[in-house]
Amino acid sequence: MRTCELPSLSQTSSNSETAANHMLNLINLRLLLAQTLSTGGVQTATLFTPEGQLISFASEPPRSKDEVRVLVGLSSEIWQEARDQGMGMADSELGRILVVPAEQSRKTSVGHDEDDEPLLLLAVNAPGSVSWDLLEAKAQQVVQHLDKPVSELRGKLVNTFTSPVTSPRRPTR
Repeated sequence: MRTCELPSLSQTSSNSETAANHMLNLINLRLLLAQTLSTGGVQTATLFTPEGQLISFASEPPRSKDEVRVLVGLSSEIWQEARDQGMGMADSELGRILVVPAEQSRKTSVGHDEDDEPLLLLAVNAPGSVSWDLLEAKAQQVVQHLDKPVSELRGKLVNTFTSPVTSPRRPTR
């Protein structure tokens, strides 16, 4: 499997919005996820919503999209059971699965509601012989790249959904 180094967000552009858009395009997401597979035994890395919607993945050896969807479904369940700890971990028939939010800054942000779901989740999967510490380190490397663009995307979505909507006035009689 060939991978290429992604530029850091600061190298991508001086405009943070452009940098966020650059990192969150599907090609760059797949390249970033593929980098986690290059060493250490990680077999699959997936990015998905808390509801289980697959956004992007990379796997080595290659897995079918259906196999990845099974992994995402299981990862969603792991997250729902362990979200209070901020990280989910499980040994399964698919191997070890570690699930973390794709945003670091939410842990320390002011006004963060504990009941808020993360915008995106990252799951890394490896055989049982791979240590949890290595899985966590690999996941944190990806989260460091995704933190700023995902946080910016969250801000845009929050502003979009919380902006006042005016309904048309009905004429009075």
